[in-house]
Amino acid sequence: MPNVEHVNNYIELRLLEWGREICVPNKAIVYSKKKYHLFHYVVSGKGHFEIGGKKYELHRGMIFYIPPETDAKYAPDYDDPWVYEWLGFDGAYVEKYLKAAGISVFNPIYNDNKKEIRRFFSEINNEANAVGYLNIVCLGLAYELFGNLTREYAKSDNPYSTKAMHIQKAKEFILNNYQFEIRITDIASNVGVSPNYLANVFAELENSSPKKFLIDTRMQKAALLLKTGEYKIKTVGQIVGYKNQLHFSNEFKKYYGVSPLAYKDLPEEINK
Repeated sequence: MPNVEHVNNYIELRLLEWGREICVPNKAIVYSKKKYHLFHYVVSGKGHFEIGGKKYELHRGMIFYIPPETDAKYAPDYDDPWVYEWLGFDGAYVEKYLKAAGISVFNPIYNDNKKEIRRFFSEINNEANAVGYLNIVCLGLAYELFGNLTREYAKSDNPYSTKAMHIQKAKEFILNNYQFEIRITDIASNVGVSPNYLANVFAELENSSPKKFLIDTRMQKAALLLKTGEYKIKTVGQIVGYKNQLHFSNEFKKYYGVSPLAYKDLPEEINK
């Protein structure tokens, strides 16, 4: 019979690791991908965090989120290095909890302005350190943590949160439909906003555009397919949304600097 005190036996929400670290100024984290989700709470100091091609400057009271199997980099500020506490978790309902809290790879930062969230991380760390593992008390605190994140997000009228949500929905639509002949009007319609609004929020928050994200997605998928050597160039183009081979080849060369045929024969991938 499983020990119910060990919370990795639960299904809806499972806690997998915890910790607290006082970082030295020159400590850059070499992050190895995890198969589960991670929250880090900045207790004091400053640092920076990079994920999905974006860099965030963080300070006391901020949470940064790393999804499973995702590349990320983070390091303390040299003059004011951070102290952070972290929690690793997964579970059948985690995606729902994160969505309800407005947290995702596209919106990975939560600012605890009222400094009310910190206690959950500290109490989980204190309890787990006292008994030597993550127990039912820690699980209860984790549910409270998600409850608070969800409540604050639901009542938030912060325009940044709304804009970030629109960007997230647009990116999700692109990632699920890049293989079709979708247009910016299709993306905006799916999000429920106008094309001009969507272009403006991408420019404001991403310093980019929906069109660029669509092209990035298609070209990166195409590069992976070409490197397998299993597909003809025309087929690769069709898979990533280009019916016309010439159009695909021109777009690919513009993006990577070489033709699809030349790219296939390169010893190493070109990083855009």
